[in-house]
Amino acid sequence: MKAAVLHKIRDIRIEERKKPIVRPGTALVKIKAVGICGSDIHYFEKGRIGNQIVTKPQTLGHEAAGLVVEIGKGVKNVKVGDKVALEPGIFCGKCDFCRANRPNLCRNIKFFGTPPVDGAFLEYIVHPADMLFKLPKNMSYEEGALIEPLTVGMYAVELAGLKRGETVAILGAGTIGLCILKSAVAAGAKRIYVTDYLNYRLKLAKKHKNVVVVNAKSDIVKKIKSLTKERGVDAVFEAAGSLDTFKQSVQIAAVGGRVIWAGIPDEDDIKINNHEARRKELVIKTVRRTKHQNEKAVKAVASGKIKVKDLATHSFPLKDILKAFQVAAKYKDGVIKAVIEI
Repeated sequence: MKAAVLHKIRDIRIEERKKPIVRPGTALVKIKAVGICGSDIHYFEKGRIGNQIVTKPQTLGHEAAGLVVEIGKGVKNVKVGDKVALEPGIFCGKCDFCRANRPNLCRNIKFFGTPPVDGAFLEYIVHPADMLFKLPKNMSYEEGALIEPLTVGMYAVELAGLKRGETVAILGAGTIGLCILKSAVAAGAKRIYVTDYLNYRLKLAKKHKNVVVVNAKSDIVKKIKSLTKERGVDAVFEAAGSLDTFKQSVQIAAVGGRVIWAGIPDEDDIKINNHEARRKELVIKTVRRTKHQNEKAVKAVASGKIKVKDLATHSFPLKDILKAFQVAAKYKDGVIKAVIEI
C-alpha cells in the first residue's frame, strides 16, 4: 500500500508499505480522507512539538475517516461496509488517568502521527474497533475527517463551562478556532468576538450567528474592551498559538472569567500578566486533545446542528500531499482545511 512518509523537515515522500493484518478486536479501514492539522504542520515545518521530536521517518495525520473492509474476531460494533471516523488516540484503559475517566491524559497513549507513532496518511490502517465511530451514509468522508477537530472545539467549550447567553472571544480563526466558534454558537453564546490576521478567515467566521470580527492587526484588547464597555468577556479561547494571543487572552477576560488555551505555540514558554490573572481570579485551562466527544460530534454534524463542510476548502490526492502541506503551511489560496483524499 502507499503511505506518505515524513523523512525530515519539509520532506514528505510517497512510499510502499505492507498492508496491515487485522487482529482480534480490530478492524481494517480503507482510509478515504485525512485532514492536515496544525500539529502536522508543526512537524512538517519544525520537526517537533515541544519534546515530541521526529527522529525517524514516519507518517503523520490523525484527522481520518474511512471504510471498514475487514473485521477481526469479536468485533460487534462495526461491520464491513461501514463508514467510520477514527479516534486517533489509543489509550491503555489501565493507568490512573484512564481509571479517572481522563483517557486524553493516558500515560501510555498512542496517538496517530505523534512521534514515534505512525499516522493516517496512508491507504489502510488496522485500528481497535471500539475506537471507530460510525458515520451516517449521507455524511461525506471529508466531513468525517473533520469530526476530530470538531471534538477539540466541543471539548474546549465544555472545559469553559459555557452557558447560554454568555459572551466569548476566540483568538485565532483557523480550523480549531472555527470549530470552537461553531461549538459556542451551538451552546447558545450571546456574543462571540473572533480575531485573526487573515480576512478570509474572518469572512467565514462572520457568517455565524452573533459574531463580531476584529482584525488582529488592530489593538484587539482595546477594541473588545470597548465593544464590551470595558467589561471583557466571560470566556476567552486562545486558538492561534501566538505568544501575543496567550497574553491577550488574560487581558480580554472579564473578572471571574475563564480562559481556555487550545493553540500550540512554537515556543516552550509563554508570558502572561500574573497579577491581572490573579486579581480577576481567572480560571485558566489548557486543552489536551479531546475526551468522549466523538459520538456527540457525529450526531451534531449528522443532525445539521453544526456544519463543517465550509471548513474543507481544499482537497488533494495522496500523491500531491507535499503540495498540500506547502499550501496549508503558508496559508495560500484562502486555505482553512486541506484534506487529503486517498
